Amino acid sequence: MRTGKASVKTHNNILVFCLLAIIAVAIVVVLNFDKLQGLAAHHISTNDTEIMQARHNHQKHKPSYNMKKVKPITPSSLAHAWRVRRDYRAIGQIAIPSKNILLNIFRGVGNDELALGVGTFRANQKMGQNNYPLAGHNVNDGTSYFSPLYTATVNGTLQKGTVIYLTDFKTVYYYKVEFAQFISVYNLQLSFNNKKYVSHPVISLFTCDYTGQGRLLVRGKLTGSQLLSGASKNVKQVFKY
Repeated sequence: MRTGKASVKTHNNILVFCLLAIIAVAIVVVLNFDKLQGLAAHHISTNDTEIMQARHNHQKHKPSYNMKKVKPITPSSLAHAWRVRRDYRAIGQIAIPSKNILLNIFRGVGNDELALGVGTFRANQKMGQNNYPLAGHNVNDGTSYFSPLYTATVNGTLQKGTVIYLTDFKTVYYYKVEFAQFISVYNLQLSFNNKKYVSHPVISLFTCDYTGQGRLLVRGKLTGSQLLSGASKNVKQVFKY
């Protein structure tokens, strides 16, 4: 009988231990939810194999250019984007080495595209011409998507003249940051080609602030371009070629 009671007590102790372990893990996950989600987002958008593969994918979905349908990153949206990642073809890449940014560029601002990298605002925009706007998420971890731009702007470390590299896998376009400013979430006029807003070829990078109530715009001026095949070794390494 004593052995039976001891066995029951041991069993109960194990159950209590397992329950406490589950509670502890749940607490850790809740307290570190943003960090864990950021790590997942960073992996999905910067995985070396996927970055190189995406330019060869077959585009299976018609791009959406409706910014009103863009939703915040969630674990489920990240999981879905990862499952269908081979259905989207990258049309280029953006790199800002000083901020450790290297992301694929996809057509449109659909939720899958923005989970996999950054997206274009218009179907007919061309690198190195007029205003080339791109949208990217900010998960406020200083690492994923356009989060480094947001963090640097808030900290005052995004310097004027910071170099932005853009490529369509054939040509490299060089831009330098002119300014960064916070704007209304409804203000998308600065993505237009209207000469009122653009007097020379520029790149316009948009990302939400952490509250989601506003946007950050980082504007860069085109300073030159060259064939990727003729670029220096350092430039090719920026794009992992």
